[in-house]
Amino acid sequence: MKAMKLVPLYLVLILGISQTGCNNKPNKVNTTSGAYQEVASPIELIARAYPWIPDVPVPIGFDLDESRSRDFMAAGARYVDHLYKGRADKWAVARFYKRQMPIHRWTFVTDIFAQGDIRLDFEKETERCQVVISKGSWLHPTYIKVQLWTTGRIIQPSPKSSKGK
Repeated sequence: MKAMKLVPLYLVLILGISQTGCNNKPNKVNTTSGAYQEVASPIELIARAYPWIPDVPVPIGFDLDESRSRDFMAAGARYVDHLYKGRADKWAVARFYKRQMPIHRWTFVTDIFAQGDIRLDFEKETERCQVVISKGSWLHPTYIKVQLWTTGRIIQPSPKSSKGK
């Protein structure tokens, strides 16, 4: 008998708990006409734990196309020309690079959108890095082209000190 009296209380409690952790309401923005329109929240991509070039992040889900990529590093200079293929919205990829590159000490220089491609330029010390995000193929709808090169004078690594010998 007591259990029957508690059933409505349990139902209210379960309903309350199920509504607290979730925001089931879609985001709405005010348009110029004064009407509200539903929009999706932007997706934030996550960097791979071990990218192919240590100071150039790559989003999880993107793989190196080895047949269309190359890199060269010697005597304090480096050249990288990599193509990554994956599935993500190109605007989310652009936000990823704008957020991740400064973490790796790259300074943002330019952002250009032209003919469907997004081009981001970064610089660090004596290097430039250009990231071009474009439409890919049916299997890999987004391509990321990363080109990195040394500019200006190449600074040689200093020889180790021979103290104590």
